[in-house]
Amino acid sequence: MNLRDFRIGWRLLLQQPAYSAVVIGGLSIGFAACFLLFGFVEFCLNFNGAIPDNDRVVVVKQRINVFPRPEWQTRAFLPLRDVAIASGLVSEASVTSVLESPLRAGNALRTLDLQVVDPAFRTMFGIAALQGDLNAALTQPDGLALTRTGAQKLFGANPAIGQTVTIDGTVLQVRALMPDPPANSSQQYEALVGTASSAWPERETAISKWGRGTVYIKLKPGASMQALTALLQEASEKSPINQRVKSGSLGKGLNGRNVADISLLPLRDAYFDEGLANSRAGEQYGRRGSVFGMAAGGFLILLLAAINYVNLATVRTLRRQREIGIRKLLGASAARLVRQFLSEAALTSVLAAAAGLVLAWLLLPTFSDLMNRPLAGMFTPLRCLVALAFGLFIGMCAGAYPAWLAQHALPGPALAGRGNSETAAGLWVRRVLTVLQFSSAMALSATALAVGWQTYFASHASPGFDPARLLVLNLPSYGEDKQAAVSFMEQVARLPRVEGVASISEAVGRDGMKLSNTVTTRDGREIPLEGKNVSANWFELVRLKAVQGRVYNAAQDVEYSKVPRVVVNTAAALALGYASPQDAVGQVVPGGMEIVGVAPDVRFQGLHQPSKAVVYFVRPGGVVMVRTGDSLETAYAAIEPVWRRHFPNAIMEMKTQQAVLEERYGTERRLIRILAFTSLIAIALAAFGIYVLSAYSVQRSRREIVMRKLHGAGRVDIALMMGREFSALVGAGALIGLPLAAVAIQRYLAEYTEHAPIGAWTLAAALAMALLVALLATTRHTATALRMSPALALRD
Repeated sequence: MNLRDFRIGWRLLLQQPAYSAVVIGGLSIGFAACFLLFGFVEFCLNFNGAIPDNDRVVVVKQRINVFPRPEWQTRAFLPLRDVAIASGLVSEASVTSVLESPLRAGNALRTLDLQVVDPAFRTMFGIAALQGDLNAALTQPDGLALTRTGAQKLFGANPAIGQTVTIDGTVLQVRALMPDPPANSSQQYEALVGTASSAWPERETAISKWGRGTVYIKLKPGASMQALTALLQEASEKSPINQRVKSGSLGKGLNGRNVADISLLPLRDAYFDEGLANSRAGEQYGRRGSVFGMAAGGFLILLLAAINYVNLATVRTLRRQREIGIRKLLGASAARLVRQFLSEAALTSVLAAAAGLVLAWLLLPTFSDLMNRPLAGMFTPLRCLVALAFGLFIGMCAGAYPAWLAQHALPGPALAGRGNSETAAGLWVRRVLTVLQFSSAMALSATALAVGWQTYFASHASPGFDPARLLVLNLPSYGEDKQAAVSFMEQVARLPRVEGVASISEAVGRDGMKLSNTVTTRDGREIPLEGKNVSANWFELVRLKAVQGRVYNAAQDVEYSKVPRVVVNTAAALALGYASPQDAVGQVVPGGMEIVGVAPDVRFQGLHQPSKAVVYFVRPGGVVMVRTGDSLETAYAAIEPVWRRHFPNAIMEMKTQQAVLEERYGTERRLIRILAFTSLIAIALAAFGIYVLSAYSVQRSRREIVMRKLHGAGRVDIALMMGREFSALVGAGALIGLPLAAVAIQRYLAEYTEHAPIGAWTLAAALAMALLVALLATTRHTATALRMSPALALRD
């Protein structure tokens, strides 16, 4: 290839602007989707890649087995840091703990991701200060280090170094400015303070009382991870807190297991850790299968776009048979023709890749939101060059078949007008590619419809009570300032249009707290029950009536009664060994709890899991529920002044109960948007593919159409002749794509305890949509066939 070949290709693109726009536009969509999906895959595969020696930096995982639902977490006992250092197997270790209090700069409160860390944290994670002294910020009691983002939130464009902020009345001074952590890093933060910081209330007790946080350890080269794990496991089991658990009622149900299992996880493997992905924090992690599925999806979309280019370029090559024949007669070699056609394909593909990069840049914010990952740093000069080089490669591959047709065109038949059709094998290849397009489009569309319908069904399924007119907000530090919380709730209850106020330990629909209670069943077994702390009027507020016995009410029950009277749900009554909920009422559970009633099952976990065994206690809760006739905005305006009087250093966040329930399905909603976006691309590419194929079919069959007309065939006969070919292609695509969609839908629905009435309508809808798309895409060329003049066709 030389510059002259590209100039010819450029002139051809300018001579046919409609063709050029269609080809470059179709390919650019494929390249944009491929670039975005591949960027996401790289983001995941290189997670924690910026951390020095990320194979030797490990995080301590802990699974507490006395919880009703034991799961792996990156929160572990903080004293394990000192155990690791004393082992001689590590070079550095650091703990991190979250400070949830907002920061006040001037008169404004701002919520930042504020972490308490050891000074060793900066060297383990390779943090270098942009300004100031980072070591001083992490060692002095009044020190504070901010990232660029944190400084921007607090001070805008003003210099941050030397500024002061307050946290719950404690004054801190900004002593260092840091870069933002990499987006694909396990440890995210916007502000850091040291473990000796006067802003950390647990600085004196976190180690002595075996508090929990994140523990990072950097192993010495060659150190045994298994040996260190054994030491940490032994220290964990010998800890005072675990010894108390073992000797108490909770320990009886362990059956020889550890109170807490300990494991070490290298940071390079943290993102794809299966245990963390299956935890309640699983949305922060990924699964290799899903990520590689994204890569396959990117390849598929690009393949579909390339198929369309091959189809259109093939039709265009067949229409240039006379040109090719003349050039061969004038002495052009086969190699020269191949070079020319490959140059045209390469130029078209590189232009499409460039347009795809621009389109990907425009779509990046939307795509980042869909994937729920910060992908703003995806565009770099190197990646753009790689994308253009990849576009060149795709162009060479896609142009190979049209070039092969040009090489094998014979001058005689071409000049006589008899060489304007491809071989039967070539035609079947393009038909197979079109079938692949439609099968992909139908599979994606049917799956998207099923996921969307199931998500809508799940997010609007009854949680066990009517969530209408209920608002939810979290109280700050309820245990530290109980009187302020009680006063706040009392004053909110007196507001106009507020019908009631109650508290619970965790909002229905959220799944972060694990209050575990071990009780003895009728046959002597020890089982864990999930505990929910509620105010005495909570059941009245959410309008839940007892299945058997009675539920709490403010007139009969008080907080912290000496002989606790409890309410259990149906699942708990059966788990305790009673034949029916009615048999549990009035029974005294070993340990002194009297069951006064059985409440209906409330779906705290939504439809992802069956209802757990739950016991309700009359105790203060950290979540306030308000029943009001006002809208969210009106209620917020009325409640916010009361909040400010009681909690001047906290930010109020209030949502409707229905919005909280729908939060559980955020991942599914993103999946729907991804599937819908991919489906639209696949449908558009399939429509374009069959449009091109129909254009060639009319050209190839024009003599047959004319002969049929001369023998008396009517317009309906010609339309049926054209429709049979394309309906067969859609039918073949359905035979491939719809069974795959059915399997995918069944696997997806298996994750739910209840299914929407899906049946086969999603498959039928996908097939109907494909038929409609094929009909619309082929209508123009079918109409051309119906209007075809026998005289003109026979003359050609």
